[in-house]
Amino acid sequence: MAKDKRVEVLFEPSEYKRLEAVARQKGKSVGHLIREAVAHYVVRPSEELREAAWRDILAMAEERAGGPMGSPEEVKEEILRAYDEDDERVYGKDWIERFEAD
Repeated sequence: MAKDKRVEVLFEPSEYKRLEAVARQKGKSVGHLIREAVAHYVVRPSEELREAAWRDILAMAEERAGGPMGSPEEVKEEILRAYDEDDERVYGKDWIERFEAD
């Protein structure tokens, strides 16, 4: 993919020297090293970070609900079940049966 966006980043001289040293050691340019860091920490968060975020979300939900929420699959199933119940409440069972028949 072509790179067509430019960003200017200012570093302290000591920070930039360290970046240059690491880049040289790895046989990469400073720009490449920075793009790798952005990809790792921003664009593609690690599985560990995703798991930590999921645990935080579940913990907040448990606080509000007053008890454990279950696995991600159970939470998803509960959400889908709630959508189905809302559809029936809002649209009525007859409408849903006609919609599903089409």
